[in-house]
Amino acid sequence: MKIYGAVAVLLVALFSAPTEAADKTQSLGIIGTGTFSCEKFTKYDGAPNSSGQMDLVVQWAWGFITAYNFRAAFAATYQDDDAPNPVTPPEAASLLLFIREYCEKSPQSNVATATLDLIGTLGGVVTSSINMPKK
Repeated sequence: MKIYGAVAVLLVALFSAPTEAADKTQSLGIIGTGTFSCEKFTKYDGAPNSSGQMDLVVQWAWGFITAYNFRAAFAATYQDDDAPNPVTPPEAASLLLFIREYCEKSPQSNVATATLDLIGTLGGVVTSSINMPKK
């Protein structure tokens, strides 16, 4: 459990760090399987012997949801009515099913945005998406 707390603290630090904008487009520091395009996710999802890779997607999404919950807990409005709602991370199979269905509907998207959509579906407050440039 200590590792989950450390990951969550790291994610909170990454998401609260200032971003630089050369062309007035905000960017953020994001690493790991959340950067996978839906195309890459679908490739791994359908590949034989990819359970290890899918486990990494689940762990990343759980960490992202945990960071969302930590951010909510530290928000100035946490005790107010407009505080972001913390959400309970779903079990692994449900999480992968959600990302799979999201990517079928939005093949140009990515795992991070699918996870944001999941947070919104679970009752969290999500007001934006993450668009990452193609590499």
